[in-house]
Amino acid sequence: MISMIGCTEDKLAPLYSEGDSPGNVTVQNVESLPGAVKITYSLPADRDLLYVLAEYTDKYGRTIQGKSSTYTNTLTIDGFADTASYELSLYAVSRTEVRSTATSIQVKSLLPPVYQARNTVALRSDFGGVNVSFNNEAESPLALVVSYKDSLGRYVDTETFYTSTKEVSFTARGFASKETEFAVYLRDRWNNRTDTIFEKLVPIFEKELDKSRFRAVSLPTDVAVGWGLPIPNLWDNTITEEGYMWHSTDAPMPMHITFDLGVEAKLSRFVLWQRQGQWIYNHGNPKRYEVWGSVDPPNNGSWDNWTLLASCVSEKPSKQPLGSNTSEDVAAAARGEESNISLDAPRVRYIRLKILEPWVGKGGLASHVSEMTFFGNDN
Repeated sequence: MISMIGCTEDKLAPLYSEGDSPGNVTVQNVESLPGAVKITYSLPADRDLLYVLAEYTDKYGRTIQGKSSTYTNTLTIDGFADTASYELSLYAVSRTEVRSTATSIQVKSLLPPVYQARNTVALRSDFGGVNVSFNNEAESPLALVVSYKDSLGRYVDTETFYTSTKEVSFTARGFASKETEFAVYLRDRWNNRTDTIFEKLVPIFEKELDKSRFRAVSLPTDVAVGWGLPIPNLWDNTITEEGYMWHSTDAPMPMHITFDLGVEAKLSRFVLWQRQGQWIYNHGNPKRYEVWGSVDPPNNGSWDNWTLLASCVSEKPSKQPLGSNTSEDVAAAARGEESNISLDAPRVRYIRLKILEPWVGKGGLASHVSEMTFFGNDN
């Protein structure tokens, strides 16, 4: 006896059929925010609903979209370029990408952060260039574009500075001390840009201070030199791994050293180079440090008559773990860590380098620095 077994062919099909379009989104509230609107709504009761889509056409004719999952009943759509009224459409979208009928509403945002920041922009002459400051209360990611007018009357972009900090102060340098017309504007991540600010300024003359005038100073509270590597190695114009650096003894943190610039100067900035090679972003190289200045430091080594010029944090570009350095990290360490000094800082002659925390050994080991260079005007 022969038995016959029949076979059927399985067919693949979508878990959800296209079917009808979902029900409409019902808007309950619209809240205006800086450069954005927040929409609260109720969802239709469709079991195959995937997300809610918001869509509008901005002032430049671009279609701007925002999406929100079915696990929430709010959607914030941003990128508005002004405070005008726009027609925004809301759709419920199924798992097969079928849209509901549009729910249309009129929306308008508050003044976008890029324009709030624009209202606070101030330009002033700085050492070797122009200083631009502004407030970014929303801490929104912004780009500051700085240009200047060249000898042919053309505006040439010189630097673009990206920031999301609340209080911004940036200096574009590399200019001679003669009248220059600068132009700056702000741009946000949706490419909304402000109008351009034009201003004629004369950059302050800046030069590198003469290291041949520098002298070590020993005050009672300063940390002792270790390994036979004295303070003058900080200005020997040699940036290497071994032998040409200042090195302290093992001591508690914070620790500090003092030296004399040889002239009283209005400082603009300085560059600090770490001990190089295997030591970068490691061991006793400073991770957090301060630079102080004085024209008349007390002989007892106290902090009387000292002014804080800069608070610095050494940051590894790659963010890799301790001991793991990329080519980007090596290049950054070789360039040195540049820090600006406020235009409001007083003239100084004596410098105190205060190490708050090395990369290894917070409680107190040794610290070391390869080189320091100072810029400003000693006239």
